Amino acid sequence: MSSFDYQSVAGEYQFRALKSKHPMQRFWHGGKLKMIDRFVRPRPASSDARTLEVGCGSGNLLLQAIGPGGFPVALDLSAQALSFVQARLQEIGESLRGSGCTQAVADFLPLAADSFDCIILSEVIEHLEHPELVIREAQRVLRPGGKLLVTTPNYRSLWPVLEWLIDLFRLTPKMAGEQHISKFNLHSLQRILEHNGLDIEYMGSIYGLSPFLSFFSEKMAGQHLEKELEKSYSSSGMILVAMAAKP
Repeated sequence: MSSFDYQSVAGEYQFRALKSKHPMQRFWHGGKLKMIDRFVRPRPASSDARTLEVGCGSGNLLLQAIGPGGFPVALDLSAQALSFVQARLQEIGESLRGSGCTQAVADFLPLAADSFDCIILSEVIEHLEHPELVIREAQRVLRPGGKLLVTTPNYRSLWPVLEWLIDLFRLTPKMAGEQHISKFNLHSLQRILEHNGLDIEYMGSIYGLSPFLSFFSEKMAGQHLEKELEKSYSSSGMILVAMAAKP
């Protein structure tokens, strides 16, 4: 893992970003909820459906993914993030079968094998020196037939330029070389998933043109994002998206 101090990031950071005054930041975080709606929410809900988000941050994706009767589990290294997510889960507790929050590192999950129906791993693997370890752990704790959703920056896109600009103007804590230490493209992400025993169901990318359209029209940006989500094996977007299943 990188030496970056993740405890320094406010637990509600991603939640506040959903209402940011900056159109691109607001769209960036809100667009991921559309991704969850497309790849996770359509799955048939059951009374014992268990969903895990590794590196949950403020819990935006986890809360978007769960339905009534679900059992969400939030896992993060940051105590601040977990405290914030726990409060959010308590607000909807009556509609859930149960929930959990666990403080742990991503590459050693203190969870039983074959225990989750879905795992969300969004923008985590780029922070790890050995990302294959968390993919292996995710495969272990998924139930047979369970799904893993992975996103990570695409270093064969405009992402390196955007990352450089973000660091230059100090819009977030420094990313290049401090937070982001493992770099992926479409093919290397596919390889790491397949090498760890997962079957690819979808590979693609989002945030090509859509984030830039958000400066002019959020509606137009959203429509373009829907088109990006429909394209398989597109590698032009700044964020790679993969959906894989445990046989």
